[in-house]
Amino acid sequence: MEQTKIFRLLWQKREDGGARLLRAYGASSKADLPQQIDGHPLYEIAPYCFAETSRLPEQLDWNETFACDASDVPYLTELCGSRIEEVSLPDTVQSIGNCAFYNCKKLNRIRAGANLRDIGSDAFMNTLSFHRLTLSCRPEEASGIKQILSHISWDIKVRFQVGDEVFAALLYPEYLETYDEIAPAHLFGRSITGEGFRARQCVRDGCVDFAGYDAVFLPAQAEESEQTLSAMAFNRLRYPYALTEQNKAMYREYMISRISTVSSRMIRKKDLDALRFFCEQGLLYGPALTVCIQEASALGWTEGAAELLSRAALGNRGKKNRYSFGPYNGGSTNHAERSGRYAA
Repeated sequence: MEQTKIFRLLWQKREDGGARLLRAYGASSKADLPQQIDGHPLYEIAPYCFAETSRLPEQLDWNETFACDASDVPYLTELCGSRIEEVSLPDTVQSIGNCAFYNCKKLNRIRAGANLRDIGSDAFMNTLSFHRLTLSCRPEEASGIKQILSHISWDIKVRFQVGDEVFAALLYPEYLETYDEIAPAHLFGRSITGEGFRARQCVRDGCVDFAGYDAVFLPAQAEESEQTLSAMAFNRLRYPYALTEQNKAMYREYMISRISTVSSRMIRKKDLDALRFFCEQGLLYGPALTVCIQEASALGWTEGAAELLSRAALGNRGKKNRYSFGPYNGGSTNHAERSGRYAA
């Protein structure tokens, strides 16, 4: 039996016939939850479900489900707190309870479906490693993206992905929200720093307003770091869903102006797919490409140096290739996964 299918679940039956998950045990730090528990669709993640300290109901009217031989149960790990790193919620899940992921300090990735709309208070409190959210739907499908993002003030990358196909990827920068007392009236003024808050408001009827998101990029250049801005630009160019030619030119201009710094970072991460993308989109060429070859060689990254050398040779043989702006179809759709928190 596959390791991801070995689990023990504590759950309750809801009045509507669905299941409420109370606690989960598994064989690894990744929780891949089933769509049904004993024939009941999984609708709800209960409060404190993955928190370090459980809050099981006082009236123990819960059930147990095993997907393994009883002899394996002692070897299962309670998936909570720092022992959980990834969670995959089935498309049936509609709600996440209060403090469901409280203090899950190593949780870095959650996958959820479009039906997830109800997020309890402090659901992601102290989950500061959570930087990747995958929504298993197309961008034009309504989802709970705004409700989820309203609980996350730190930087997070959101992907719209169905199966192996990624349709769009957006980086939402961190923002800071503070309240200052206004004396002598003892009122409090709200202050928000960072364009990440405005980017999170670009949702209409459950769907991302891509034009609104792209409009955030120019004012963001006055506040955000180069790494954040280059990641925003890279993701929009890599997955250009609803990207106008004007906004494409804006992102390209920024990437070209920072290509040496960004490419150097990709070399240190050994992200060959990103470098291929830069070359094929006409972002990395000429002296900047030569410097990249030297950096890859100095790091002893033979594969990267060889690939960049071949790109340079191709550009020298036909300069038209250097300025080919056609869509990028090569490489794995998961290249960003190997590149740290976000791609650029």
